[in-house]
Amino acid sequence: MLEDNDSIGKDPPAGTPPELTAEGSPGNNGPTLTPPTDRARRERSGVVESLVLVIVALVLALSLKTYVAEAYEIKGKSMQDTFMNGQRVVVLKCFYSIERGDIVVFASKDDPSKDLIKRVVGLPGETVRLVGGQLFVNGEKIKESYALHGVGEMGGGPWRIPGNHYFVLGDNRPDSHDSRFFDAISAESIKGKVVVRWWPLSELSAF
Repeated sequence: MLEDNDSIGKDPPAGTPPELTAEGSPGNNGPTLTPPTDRARRERSGVVESLVLVIVALVLALSLKTYVAEAYEIKGKSMQDTFMNGQRVVVLKCFYSIERGDIVVFASKDDPSKDLIKRVVGLPGETVRLVGGQLFVNGEKIKESYALHGVGEMGGGPWRIPGNHYFVLGDNRPDSHDSRFFDAISAESIKGKVVVRWWPLSELSAF
């Protein structure tokens, strides 16, 4: 717990006449079917890949959670609107790399028995600043479409990130206890990377 169908019908019997449609019949110059466009194929392929990823991740999380993956429930609102209280995610615990924008689960610096979930915004060796709600990394403005801003949001810096460390922030900037308060986290404290939000099913998404 974290704080903070394509359907298939039977083939018709041999000799069964083709089904008539409201717009035409066999042999007539009625409407014809055209093959799907490349874009449609790509879209279907993307959906299939996402579903496969979700299934694999869930199987891993339920059967091999000690070593490979684990399911977590979101508690709190520091990652709104990306994750809402009560939603569930799958965290990959090995065979992953960390890049800017990834969402990770790690042991809290204040209480190592608790796990936190935040987004990586700074990588080892980089310098991070927050000015008026805007993130700067090595002096370059970073676009963050996922971040929520508001009254009480804390800025600051610059923070120089040590080697083998990562600077993490909650997406809900006015209501998140993160690296602005406890500095960068070590790679050793990271338990895994979020790969799938699987519950509720209406919010199914791969990351």
